Amino acid sequence: MDSDGITYLMLANKLIKSINENAITIAEDVSGQPTLCRTLEDGGIGFDFRLNMYMPDMWIKLIKETPDEDWNMGHIAHSLTNRRWKEKVIGYCESHDQAIVGDKTMSMWLFNDQIYTGMTKSADEPLNYQVERGVALHKMIRLISHVLGGEGYLNFMGNEFGHPEWIDFPREGNGNSYQHCRR
Repeated sequence: MDSDGITYLMLANKLIKSINENAITIAEDVSGQPTLCRTLEDGGIGFDFRLNMYMPDMWIKLIKETPDEDWNMGHIAHSLTNRRWKEKVIGYCESHDQAIVGDKTMSMWLFNDQIYTGMTKSADEPLNYQVERGVALHKMIRLISHVLGGEGYLNFMGNEFGHPEWIDFPREGNGNSYQHCRR
C-alpha cells in the first residue's frame, strides 16, 4: 500500500471517530498490512478490526481436500488463533467469495446433491447419513470459528444458512446473464 493510501485510511478513520466516537471500522485486507488495527496514537492506521480472511479459505480447503475424520485439530486451532498481538479480528466461516462464479457454498460441499433430495424430516424415511453428518459439521465449523476465530463473528446469511446455489453476477464472461444473480 502506498503512503497516500495509508494517509487516506488514517484520515478516514480519524474523521469517522470524530463524527461518532462509538463507530467501528473493519478492514478487509489480505496483505497483512502492519499496524492496520493499531490506534492512530500508536502510529497505526486506526481500524478497530480486521477480517480474518484466512478462515473461510481454510475451511473450504479442508472440506474439499481432506476427509473430516483426518482433520488436524491442532492445525485448525492454530489457524483460527494465529494473529498479531493486540490486533482484533472478525472471524467467519464462509463468505460470498466461496459461492461466486461456479464454486460451491460450504453447505453444498458438505451435503452435495443431497441438499436437494435428502433434507426431509419424515417418519416414513430414514435419516440421511450424508445430510446428518453435513449438518453436524456445519454446526461444528461455525461454533469453533465463533469461539476461536476472533473478537467478533461475521455471518453471511445466505451461505451459512444453507443457500445451495452459486452466484454469478452479470458480466461479459456470462453474456451479462442474470440467471445466477439471486439470493
